[in-house]
Amino acid sequence: MGGSGAPGESALSRDVILDGERRFDLRVTVAWVAGLGLSVWAYYGPEAMEIPKRTYLRMLRASFDYPYIKFAMTDDDRPMLMTEIPSAAANREELGRGLVRMVVSADRLLEETANAVADHGRLPDWSGRIGRNPALLAAYRGEVEAAMPAWEPPAPRPPRRGLLSRLLGTSR
Repeated sequence: MGGSGAPGESALSRDVILDGERRFDLRVTVAWVAGLGLSVWAYYGPEAMEIPKRTYLRMLRASFDYPYIKFAMTDDDRPMLMTEIPSAAANREELGRGLVRMVVSADRLLEETANAVADHGRLPDWSGRIGRNPALLAAYRGEVEAAMPAWEPPAPRPPRRGLLSRLLGTSR
C-alpha cells in the first residue's frame, strides 16, 4: 500500500494488506524504530463502531490466550491487534511469523469478534475468495499455530428467523 520514511532513517513504516483463510483485507502497519525494533499493528475494525462489552472481553481474553499478540483500544475506541519484535530479534523470518500470527489470530477470532469487524456483526461474504499472500501463510502458518492453543472452526449457525416468521410459523 504505502509508507513513510526513507531507508536508513531512525523510524519508518510500511502498510500492507493481508488475507487469511477466513478474514480478508486486514490492513497492517509495520513500523521500525531504531533501538526499539518492529511494531506491527492492524486496526481490527472500522472507525466509530460501538463494540459490545462481550466482544471487548473476548478480545482481552485473546490477548491472554494467544502468545505474542495483544488487543488494545485506541484513544478513539477503535480496536487494534498488535505484536512487537525487539530489534535484536528483528529479521525476515520473525517479521513473517509476526504477520502470520496476526492473520491466524484474526482468522480464529472472526465470529467471536464480528461486532468489532463489521457493522452489526454482519461479516462480508468472503466465500470463494482467494487470499493475496498464500506463500507467506504456507511458510510460517504451521510453526505459528503450533505455539497457539488448539482450535476448531465454529459450526455454521442457522440464519436467524425474524419475528414475523416465528409468529406465523413459516420457515425459510
